Amino acid sequence: MTAKLPVLLVGATGMVGYEIGKALAQKENLTVKALVREHTSSNPHSQEKLLNLQRMGVQLVHGDLLVPESLVAACRGIETVVSVVNGDADVVVNGQMNLIQAAEAAGVKRFIPSDFSVDYRNLDWGDHYSLNFRKAIYQALQGNRKLSHTLILNGILTEVLFSPFGVVFDLHKGLFKYWGDGNTAFDTTTVHDVAAYTAEAVLDEGLANTALQVAGDTVTMKELKTLFEANTIQVLAERNLGSVAELQRWIEQKRETARSMRDYLSQQYHYALVSGKGKLGAVMTDRYPHIQPQSLKSYIREHYNTMILW
Repeated sequence: MTAKLPVLLVGATGMVGYEIGKALAQKENLTVKALVREHTSSNPHSQEKLLNLQRMGVQLVHGDLLVPESLVAACRGIETVVSVVNGDADVVVNGQMNLIQAAEAAGVKRFIPSDFSVDYRNLDWGDHYSLNFRKAIYQALQGNRKLSHTLILNGILTEVLFSPFGVVFDLHKGLFKYWGDGNTAFDTTTVHDVAAYTAEAVLDEGLANTALQVAGDTVTMKELKTLFEANTIQVLAERNLGSVAELQRWIEQKRETARSMRDYLSQQYHYALVSGKGKLGAVMTDRYPHIQPQSLKSYIREHYNTMILW
């Protein structure tokens, strides 16, 4: 019998992390552990997710990203660490750096950092507050002789694109809003499909020190509006908010006056899409032909009734 590959999942109770946990647990040739803090189970929603993962065979191990000495034991005997953490720099940068160092000390072979985003490697420092954190971790992983890495890049999550954070859709007011000329292509993938591709990446040794770039669909803003209207009962009023250069100026002005980066973070992500700087390059969706990612057309038809409630 072939030995099972031991994997440590960090961030198992988040939207993306939970789906990845389920996808990993369904792989018969993986043994999956999930890192949890002592007090995580006090959150009823998190507790429900962890119980479900345990029912699927995932083993829980205790540790805290901000307590480095707790991480080495969690990483011991692990081949691949999958990080799906989210939050501020203390967690995403400092916490992941602690995790990388623990993985090195424990002899882990590969590290999948918490990306699951547009291709931030083409963005300039400062273009996006949160993606700066990912750039910092990627920089730390490059040239690491003890630990190989695999990036998972998928464009904007489809669920985020249609949410209020996505900027574009205001279905209550019947508006479709965007910056730029509307003709710049961007990529999008559902959380479910990102999880499926991540599970495959864990088993794919050919992805060491590279990026797995996948897209469920690729469209422009104008194409997105047409696609939405063709598959729903709603006709949206198109509102162009200005050029990409004007969006950059808007962000800069907002950064000077905002009380929190949350006041402009969604616009920064929108900039990554409409500027083309976050566009994926060599999309590798065909690497796993058994995965048939959900198209935007299919997603819109399936989730429209939920979208109108946001």
